Amino acid sequence: MKIPPHSTARLAKLVCASFMMLSALLFPLHAADKVMMKKSGGKQVSYYKDIRPVFQAKCQGCHQPAKAKGDYVMTDVAKLIAGGESDQAVIPHQPQQSFLIEQVTPVKGEVEMPPKGKEDPLTKDELKLVTDWIKQGAKDDTPVNAREVYDMNHPPKYAVPPVVTSLDYSPDGKLLAVAGFHEVLLHKADGSGLVVRLVGLSERIESVRFSPDGKLLAVTGGLPARMGEVQIWDVAKKKLKQSVPVGFDTLYGGSWSPDGKTVALA
Repeated sequence: MKIPPHSTARLAKLVCASFMMLSALLFPLHAADKVMMKKSGGKQVSYYKDIRPVFQAKCQGCHQPAKAKGDYVMTDVAKLIAGGESDQAVIPHQPQQSFLIEQVTPVKGEVEMPPKGKEDPLTKDELKLVTDWIKQGAKDDTPVNAREVYDMNHPPKYAVPPVVTSLDYSPDGKLLAVAGFHEVLLHKADGSGLVVRLVGLSERIESVRFSPDGKLLAVTGGLPARMGEVQIWDVAKKKLKQSVPVGFDTLYGGSWSPDGKTVALA
């Protein structure tokens, strides 16, 4: 049966209207959210899609569970909001009263965070995104399966042995570094016991390499399709010395220069 053109157009409009009504019922916006969206140009800012990549690239290297400068952790939204040594870092709906905004906003061309020489300051667009996110309530929309759940105090628990992607003996032959999930395990090379579990941000660990003098351990890996990372661990102190996000996919290798001053990445 042939449907008249005008009937097809009416049917399309009816389907479209019905879809919009259903969307409004399933995903309602509170009145406050609508006001905040209007003030920020009508765009709903997502923490996971918009804000996380900015903090991941410019802030989390110094503000993560393994290296919480100023006792401030920015890999978890609740901790990001709560702040560290300072007072509450983020006051939802009040960006101008939020300490975080004060820290990342340039004053006479200078910013408090990131520190000079570490990472580039937030761009104007990035600063606006963070400001709008706070203005809209600083909501956490991180998917459950993407939340960080491991740190030095809560290491992974294995149901079966993990795939070992990399091994390396220390120059003195006393330690063996073994890549795991979200961590590197340092074993005594004679097999007599585990020395420490070094848990960082990267869930995939692709390469572990001791420095020529054995004092440092370079670890490369990342979060697939999200972030690459190189970690530098102080072996004696068992602490993360440096974490540098690199790109938006896993790093697969690292190699020290003979003098131990630089690391080549792949």
